[in-house]
Amino acid sequence: MRVALVLLLFALAACSTGGGPPRRSPDAVPASAPATATPVPSASPSPTGDAPAVTPEDAAVIARKVLGAEDAARAWGAESYAVDLTRDAQRLFTVTAFKSTRMKPARYTWGAPRVLVPRLGRDRYPYWFAAVADRRDAQGRDRTALLVFMKEYPTSLWQLGFASLLYPGTKPPAVLLDREGYATALPTRDDSIAISPHLMAPLHATIAEEGPGGFAAGLIAAGPQTTGYFTEVGKEQPEAKGRGLLYDSIFAATTFPIFALRTTDGGGVIMYSLTRTTLRQVKTDNALGLVPVPRNVRWATGDRPVVRRKLRVEETQQYVTQVSRKGATTPAKVMGFDGTPTSVTSDMPIEE
Repeated sequence: MRVALVLLLFALAACSTGGGPPRRSPDAVPASAPATATPVPSASPSPTGDAPAVTPEDAAVIARKVLGAEDAARAWGAESYAVDLTRDAQRLFTVTAFKSTRMKPARYTWGAPRVLVPRLGRDRYPYWFAAVADRRDAQGRDRTALLVFMKEYPTSLWQLGFASLLYPGTKPPAVLLDREGYATALPTRDDSIAISPHLMAPLHATIAEEGPGGFAAGLIAAGPQTTGYFTEVGKEQPEAKGRGLLYDSIFAATTFPIFALRTTDGGGVIMYSLTRTTLRQVKTDNALGLVPVPRNVRWATGDRPVVRRKLRVEETQQYVTQVSRKGATTPAKVMGFDGTPTSVTSDMPIEE
């Protein structure tokens, strides 16, 4: 029944891409420990006489259908079907979109996707490709999104596995295309660029925690989602201490797939995920045993502004980062980010 409705949503979406208007904590994984990311196939020439697994024309149609079907599921409040259309970190984003809005998630109008398709052989599952698309929300605000779609097995549906938003005013990455319009995918452990794709997330987590004086400072450029996090935590900790609270926020790589494409300058663009786990906990009696709940996660506490003793919030984050060619001295630069709280727990919630 579920698969049938998902297929129906795909059929409905075929006519349109848019919808309506649209320091460590004992609880955490050390950020310096590289995560074992799920590998994805790198580009390889197709066997002689065999067409690539996915053509740019195929990919454009698939992207429009998936985005349209997801919007239809959002319009109907059909969480389970929207979840079926997503995977990996994007699935967590989808669940939060429904739960945090009482099953009325935000809807978006999508522009025509500009696809970036690796040349993969038909026997090299999972199939995947990236796309750049303009996204408009219900308030008329425009952002540019970088998306990744994946088909894991021959019998699988195409799903949206990654979606991040380029910083305002940032141009999409200049991905290298061959004469036939195909991109070059980089292996997860590629060593032809300054930072291998599998090391990007652990290094990013390190600079977020250690800041401009840390190990990764010379490798990744300063910015709001790098050294900015270090500054934010450093400001929040003494303020929380003054209220009798312990505050800590740590970052870690995930096991979700990492995607990378060669850019025209010989470097690469890497798409990956992090988690940020923030803990607020009563430390002394002057906190009255209560922990304030940030507004953006009160949906998970029954709209209560406080809970007792402890609040743990895990945010899933998705990044797009430009990395230079090997030997270049230019640090990696984060160019896209999206994040949302995907897990909120408290040991002693306030009773009604």
